Amino acid sequence: MKNLYISSLLILVMSLAMTSAAQQLFRRTQFPINSYLVNPAVAGTQSYSPIYASYRNQWAGFKGAPVTYSVSGHTGLNHNIGVGGVVYSDKTGGAISRTGAELTGSYSIDLNNYDAVSFGLSAMVSQFSFDNSKLVVYDQNDLALNGFQAENHMNFDANFGFLVYGAQYYFGFSVPQLIQTKLGLESLVDPGDNRNARHFLMMGAYKYYLNDEWDIQGSGLVKFTAVTPVQIDVNVQVNYLDRVWGGFTVRPKDAIAILLGGQYMSFTLNYSYDLTTSNASSFSPHTHELTIGYLIPRRDARFVNKSLLGPRILDKSRIRK
Repeated sequence: MKNLYISSLLILVMSLAMTSAAQQLFRRTQFPINSYLVNPAVAGTQSYSPIYASYRNQWAGFKGAPVTYSVSGHTGLNHNIGVGGVVYSDKTGGAISRTGAELTGSYSIDLNNYDAVSFGLSAMVSQFSFDNSKLVVYDQNDLALNGFQAENHMNFDANFGFLVYGAQYYFGFSVPQLIQTKLGLESLVDPGDNRNARHFLMMGAYKYYLNDEWDIQGSGLVKFTAVTPVQIDVNVQVNYLDRVWGGFTVRPKDAIAILLGGQYMSFTLNYSYDLTTSNASSFSPHTHELTIGYLIPRRDARFVNKSLLGPRILDKSRIRK
């Protein structure tokens, strides 16, 4: 019974880590850099086609801590239609992991000479895995663990996004895991209750130009589900000549973070460091996130030249028109 209790406790702790810290979706401190990972309506709204590869090590140094890898990209097929895709691997801790992909289509409508609205829809496919052999227990021959080693279940879902944007701002919301499909894990007492949780994400940003060289951007991200509390990220970022930038993020009751980055020709590099302020700091107070990007200019970018979205505005003189 002691071993059964220890095993159950470990499963509970990892499940809570996945639910409360990530809300089933991996966290992103660098959401102002790659907003497409937050909202599929971003696809095709930039004057270039960005490709990003990201790595995040949450609670670095703690064995079994969450580690996330992702690769994403999007572009516009013409002035109105955008496409994009994401692949990711999210090891949420110990025996729990999730891999998946999204394929996005979007449509933008020009509202006037300064603003536009975009709608995006992604098809989501993911595989949720629970590997009992990776649990750390005192007795590997515990009867409570026999007969159940690993489960792998694939499911399909959708992600809807809406976005309004202009030269100096954007605001939108998205609903990942819209359909709330079943995960089908047989190890649960009631597998029918084990579904993807519908998430609600709202993001926005505004950029103010101090002069021809300096600008400052404030942005925010709000996340919640029907069963988890609201999570808020507030970010302030200062840019110099659209080539070097730095800033900080405050996530109440969770962490504070610093962000540094730069762009050379078509390449971008971004690094953020989170200092944990919640009780999770007893595991590790540090989180690292690294994003490398390559920006491919678009020849058909007339419609999206007004967009603030992305790490840089390639032609900021348009705001004086």
